[in-house]
Amino acid sequence: MGVAHVIRIVPGARPALLAILFAWGCASTPPRPARVPGAAVCARIFSTNDTHGRLLPAEQSWSEGRPVGGSAAIAGYVREAREETPECPMFVLSGGDMMQGTLISNLTEGESTIRAMNAIGYDAAAIGNHEFDWGVDVLVDRIGDADFPMLGANIYLKGAERHPDWVTPWTIIERDGVRVGVVGMTTRSTPTSSRPENVAEFEFRSISDALDRYIPELRARGVDFVVAVMHEGAFCDQQRVCRGEAIDALTRATERYDYAVTGHTHSPVETEIRGVPVVQSYSNSTAFGLGRLDRTGDGRVTARLIGVRRAYADEVVPDPEVAALVGTYQRRTDSLVDRVITTLAEPVPKPRHGDLVLGRLIADAQRARTGTQVAMMNAGGIRRPLPAGDLTYEILFELQPFANLLVTMSLTGERLVAALEHGMADDGADAQLSGIRVTYDPDRPSGSRVLHAQLIDGPSIDPAGTYTVTVNDFMATGGGGYTMFLEGTNVVETGIVDLDALIEYLGRLPRPLDLPLDARWLPAR
Repeated sequence: MGVAHVIRIVPGARPALLAILFAWGCASTPPRPARVPGAAVCARIFSTNDTHGRLLPAEQSWSEGRPVGGSAAIAGYVREAREETPECPMFVLSGGDMMQGTLISNLTEGESTIRAMNAIGYDAAAIGNHEFDWGVDVLVDRIGDADFPMLGANIYLKGAERHPDWVTPWTIIERDGVRVGVVGMTTRSTPTSSRPENVAEFEFRSISDALDRYIPELRARGVDFVVAVMHEGAFCDQQRVCRGEAIDALTRATERYDYAVTGHTHSPVETEIRGVPVVQSYSNSTAFGLGRLDRTGDGRVTARLIGVRRAYADEVVPDPEVAALVGTYQRRTDSLVDRVITTLAEPVPKPRHGDLVLGRLIADAQRARTGTQVAMMNAGGIRRPLPAGDLTYEILFELQPFANLLVTMSLTGERLVAALEHGMADDGADAQLSGIRVTYDPDRPSGSRVLHAQLIDGPSIDPAGTYTVTVNDFMATGGGGYTMFLEGTNVVETGIVDLDALIEYLGRLPRPLDLPLDARWLPAR
């Protein structure tokens, strides 16, 4: 296959050089004439999203004991996909959230993931909200490590009409004479789904506006196809009716794109918007998307979604070079991964929202560690289900990978109830509780659903009273929209990592673990 040529970025360049090259690309890359009539071309798109540092294969609750995913397996599937249609060059794209979530990735602040993606041969990626988890300086380092551009066309400096100097909005990849333009975007929820202090300098603006701004630039440079790659997602029902921010943004865009890769919601998406395929491939390298683009000599483009396929690691020959690279990082974690913390008699699922058993367990651990009256945990910080049997350090790390620090504070009853109201979302509870029990009416409007709140074995919450509360530092700084915690007093940044609190708590409990089955959110009868 030919070597990809990426315009507007030099792999390995540092921020200052990136800024120079970005300006040079804008000024000196002339529009390229359209292809000569009669020269039909095709391209294939291989995509993943939300791999979250899953460099190693793993069994899943639905995989019946079979290993799924991992970088070496994904590389094997890329190889097979290239061989299926050698007449069409393959372009490998990511919908973002590449690095955060596993021990093998987090111990290197994502470096291991980027090196593995380089070896697989990724061509471009959208910047996800979790790319900011270790701060902008680390993100810039990872951009410098990548042999592919990480794109953020809707990321702007706050109050300005320009991007940060480390942001590339689009790229052109040329392979075997076929030119694919890629525009990449980041979810607008990043200010509340990342640590607020990590993204305080930036605005995450309209995705549809970014598409309408940059697609004409790509068309003017004579690309054969335009692909939208975004870390923004959707959900589809059994009839494949899809809804969500990604669908809304793609529908609002007026400029024509030929294919779209989405992410963020960890869900399967196989749909079309105005005849254009839109694909999202679950998460954690457990699946990939495939599509094909064809362009006739007179410029007509047709696009077809081949589909989302599960990435069973035992159905493909893993790439030996990628496996060896991952092995070098895996050996760094060997002393940690297999340490057994406790055992479970039955597996525990992890729905997206609700009064979760895992949420109660984590909140109980945090309250036990800090000694406050109440603890609250956001459901989004719970990242995986738990299997039956031994729970190792590695499994629990993947349950809580963000290394959030516990914060204690005093909060008025009025502000505590406001936090509870915010924590009861339309699709179920986000706030996971310890030390408090809440009666609510799910049919009432948002903001007025809490009917009664009471300390466990204690009095009802008095709006004029004051209560001690534990939350993680993501919530304490307004993350997830929990701005009421910014009004707390007697704030103590404990320095206790949430995972450490959980492991210490589990170590004191009998085996197999007795799970907290008592409901904390009680719907009104």
